[in-house]
Amino acid sequence: MNHSNKIAVIIPAAGASSRFGGLIPKQFSRLGDETVLEKSVNLFLGISSVNQVVIAINQNEDLIKSQSFYQDPRIKIVAGGSTRSESVFNAIAEVDESIEIVAIHDAARPWLKKIHFEDLLSHLANDQSIEGVFPVISTTDSLRMKQGDDVIPVERENFFHVQTPQIFYHDSLKLALDKLQQKGLHMSDESQAMEHAGFKVLAVPGERSNIKITYFEDLIHHIGTDLRIGRGVDFHQFQPGDGLTLGNVFIDCKLSIVAHSDGDIILHAISDALLGAAGLRDIGYYFPDTDPENKNLSSLKIVEKALDLLKGSGLQPRNIDFVVVCEQPKIAPYVDDLKKSLSSILNIEESFIGAKATTTEKMGVIGNGNGIAVFAIASLRSL
Repeated sequence: MNHSNKIAVIIPAAGASSRFGGLIPKQFSRLGDETVLEKSVNLFLGISSVNQVVIAINQNEDLIKSQSFYQDPRIKIVAGGSTRSESVFNAIAEVDESIEIVAIHDAARPWLKKIHFEDLLSHLANDQSIEGVFPVISTTDSLRMKQGDDVIPVERENFFHVQTPQIFYHDSLKLALDKLQQKGLHMSDESQAMEHAGFKVLAVPGERSNIKITYFEDLIHHIGTDLRIGRGVDFHQFQPGDGLTLGNVFIDCKLSIVAHSDGDIILHAISDALLGAAGLRDIGYYFPDTDPENKNLSSLKIVEKALDLLKGSGLQPRNIDFVVVCEQPKIAPYVDDLKKSLSSILNIEESFIGAKATTTEKMGVIGNGNGIAVFAIASLRSL
């Protein structure tokens, strides 16, 4: 079955996050440079077969307007209800009639993987007897059930955790939700609503990495999975010359850099930092100085290669910070130009670039004015 341009995603995000605590709802807490909600929504916006994302939000919540996806033409914001069922009911009323399949995904499950979503769609397409699928994972903890005043043991093999996204055919889901509304019933997820309406739905394997944030500790415990940090260092000698290029900015002075390539030491150190954060090899591996084709090579090509390798790993630069160490020339007058240049090269905002310069206080080879060093740090984020 071809699902191209026939999928809508509903994201109920109207909850107050009372168990999470904090000053703002959990869906607006930050994970790196994205909020939890942005991370959840942006995954679907990156899937070509999804042509509509409907987000149910508290009508008094203004933070939605600051989200990166807010102006995307595929996004529709609707008023959420006092329960999940009401929010999803309000959202499905805004789903285009041409939509064949509707997925409902928790706003606070920001670690869903595209391949898992596509796997769920395949389960639905491959079984003509069902009207929907929902992912489940087995429980690893021992379980007990409250019975009167007692708490009695139960077999954990008989219980599963239910996840999202839950995916259903549009017409069937709409009918199931209409029945709930007519009876004034509220259920904890849409698979229950479908079963209550008499539709057959299939439980399929979920993903343990597809974690839902409920408590603040959930966010803190897993935030490290979004961090990738690398560092790069480069040293070069000076020789008399007519100026040098650093960060693709020309520095007017009486020096030049001894190098096999064009000697842009800032771009070299940053490239190594980016590659290191991705767990890749250094620039000497990709551009050996024993290769005559790399003689006088533009360092812009080195950065382009690093960025292409990052993209192939599903990563992109988040921020960089570097320090130039030399007695001369003075770098401080060029800091603003360096940040502007690097912002354009790396496609990140200037506010995510730290540029500094210092000396060795006349100590060592660099202190004697014979060379230059750059120390760089970079962090990455997922595409």
